Amino acid sequence: MKCRLLRLPLLVGLLGLVVSCATTPSSSTNVRDGMDRVSPVRAAEVNTRLGIGYLERDELQLAIEKLQTALEHDDAHTPAYLTLALIYEQLGDTRQAGRYYREASRLAPIDGSTQNAYAVHLCRRGEFREANRHFQRAMEDPFYATPELAYGNAGACARRAGQLEQAETYLRQALEIDPNYADALFQLAALQLERGEAFRARAFLQRFESVAAADAATLMLGYRIEETLNNPGQAEQYAARLEQQFPDSAEVRELRGLRQEND
Repeated sequence: MKCRLLRLPLLVGLLGLVVSCATTPSSSTNVRDGMDRVSPVRAAEVNTRLGIGYLERDELQLAIEKLQTALEHDDAHTPAYLTLALIYEQLGDTRQAGRYYREASRLAPIDGSTQNAYAVHLCRRGEFREANRHFQRAMEDPFYATPELAYGNAGACARRAGQLEQAETYLRQALEIDPNYADALFQLAALQLERGEAFRARAFLQRFESVAAADAATLMLGYRIEETLNNPGQAEQYAARLEQQFPDSAEVRELRGLRQEND
């Protein structure tokens, strides 16, 4: 079963690093006219907010321009590096993304949000040992507002590396912080199924379904669990929902492949 990493609400963390809310890109002309009258740090903050605003609107080239301007004002502005890393990761340029993540990590070695983001990037590249080192840094930050994200991502990464015992430890630690953390519940359900513990997998999936809407991955997981438990009726209910709600998903293609194998 393909192992997905937990979702990373990085934009929220970036906004928190800069200011409580983002400035809209429409004010960029006024901002530019006044740049000479503000400090370099303030100018970097303003341009980073503008860059994040463009990123949220999927205007990536404009976002890159604003973020590079931010770094021209302050070449130690961590949120700008993190946002550039996120953009280049979306563009599939892992080399550039890695460059910006590394610089952000160097500038903020004990910041939980920064270390968590870099660790997720490393895990996606298969650098599991190094990723775990940065997850540990994130967990050790006493001021990190959402440590469950680091534990959850570390668990997902350990599962991807085949370290199921370590993965379960991290994921349960995430749930100790937030018992309704849906992504950690999903990961534990998938992990238990991989171990052959289908009843436990079902229990975690039911907990997930009580706190979050199902996506294609969770419906496919439900199908697999019920098939393993020899409940064809329940399995087909999951399959029908999957085909109806996510007809173009990779999970539907996977489902059809499984059915062909069983014919």
